[in-house]
Amino acid sequence: MTSTAAAPAPAPMPAPPLPAPPNAPPGGDPLAANPPGADPAGADSTSADSVSTDPAGPATTALSRGPARQLQIFLTGYSFHDNTPPLSAIVSHPILHKAAGGQGTYRDPITVAVPGGPTTMKWKPGTRFYLPSVRRYVIVEDSGASPAPDGVDTHLDMWIGGQGGTRSATDDCMSRLTGRVPAILNPRAGLPVLRGPIFANSACHLPVLGPALGQVPGPALGVAPAGPRARPHAGPRARPHATPHARPRILPKPRARR
Repeated sequence: MTSTAAAPAPAPMPAPPLPAPPNAPPGGDPLAANPPGADPAGADSTSADSVSTDPAGPATTALSRGPARQLQIFLTGYSFHDNTPPLSAIVSHPILHKAAGGQGTYRDPITVAVPGGPTTMKWKPGTRFYLPSVRRYVIVEDSGASPAPDGVDTHLDMWIGGQGGTRSATDDCMSRLTGRVPAILNPRAGLPVLRGPIFANSACHLPVLGPALGQVPGPALGVAPAGPRARPHAGPRARPHATPHARPRILPKPRARR
């Protein structure tokens, strides 16, 4: 019985050319207008801010947007050592990061946790803030922070990292950023940024700030001022108590001896 040779398989069809983006030059490279790694949103105000996230990624559509608003918040930190579960970077609602992280720039904000559980979060996942006291942008990607204390708008628990550092070193770093500080909800791009994680290379990276703790006038942050603050009551200063003559001390009368 003779065998016949199998017919050769047809050659695969060539892939169609990539469509050129709207801002690409005619007849040019379709990637020339937006080369790999470029961020079409533009850089922040610092020259070191060159981090970009994938602008076409599905997470971008989940970012919360709205008008900028000045807030007063209670800021704390959490780390690789005291996350839930410990020694992990797991988050409940990943938006831009699969795990807690970020560089603190507008395009790559750092993860923060907010009060509430996975279905009762105080702020919608993807909400972005700017924190002048640490000079970083942050984004809501986690839950489980404690309720905000009285006198502030909310509580943000900021991821500081901590891998490679000791528990005591990260705890000390978190205590340095903890406090009642200003924040901007839905900030504009281009605000001053200290790029990078809060804790890295076994060191705590926080800006050196004056007594105002990073507060900047409203227009400089792209938000309307909250209005004139009530001037503290400045009555006449209490006159120091003056005793030009010391009052003589009255000694007890000596008791007669028996």
